[in-house]
Amino acid sequence: MKKFLLILLFVSFIIPAEIGRYQVSTTTAESKKGTIYVIETIIDTKTGKIVKRKKISLSKYKLPYKDRNGRMVKED
Repeated sequence: MKKFLLILLFVSFIIPAEIGRYQVSTTTAESKKGTIYVIETIIDTKTGKIVKRKKISLSKYKLPYKDRNGRMVKED
């Protein structure tokens, strides 16, 4: 048991976890035709680079959605 705990402790120092590295930003935009979009941007806070951008029509940006655990969220 001691060996297992020592190995686990050693591995945890070798592989550092980066908590809070990414930030999600959302904003809205309106096209010339009047369609409203929600724009999601994921930013790497360590490098300052944009990792992912997604433009979603407001009519498709609704419930239900899946949370972090894979469960469907049906109400806020």
